[in-house]
Formats: sequence, structure tokens, C-alpha cells
Amino acid sequence: MPTVCGMIWGMKTSIPLALDFKTKLEALGHADMQELSRLSTVPFTTLWKIRAGETLNPGIETVKLFAPHLSEIEKATS
Repeated sequence: MPTVCGMIWGMKTSIPLALDFKTKLEALGHADMQELSRLSTVPFTTLWKIRAGETLNPGIETVKLFAPHLSEIEKATS
């Protein structure tokens, strides 16, 4: 996954781009999106808006909730 790397308060950071999450969500079907919503507690409509590009810059707290479960869903669909 492409990332933006930089320095924040002297620490090297590796931050995934919002576009990366959009691309990953686009690969999921409706049922997978519902399961991701259930696992992460992020509302389905929020995830769908990120997927559709309506939300261009999702909040870090939202991403922290669903990102760990995204890899679970991807593994299950592979």
C-alpha cells in the first residue's frame, strides 16, 4: 500500500493515503461492506461514502476503527 512518509515531532511516520482505503473498499461487495461495518462499528453509510468518494478525507479515528478489520475481510474473500 502506498504511503506518505514524513517526520512528525521527530518521529518517522508512514501514513496510508485515503485513496488507498477507497480502492480497498471498492474491491468489497455489499455483504463484505456490511460485515466490515459490523466488525468495526463504523456505520455502513460512512464506509460506503468513503468507497464512493463522497468522503475524500476520512477521520483518523474512523480509519483506526475499520482498517484492522479490512485485512480480515480481504483474507476471507480471497
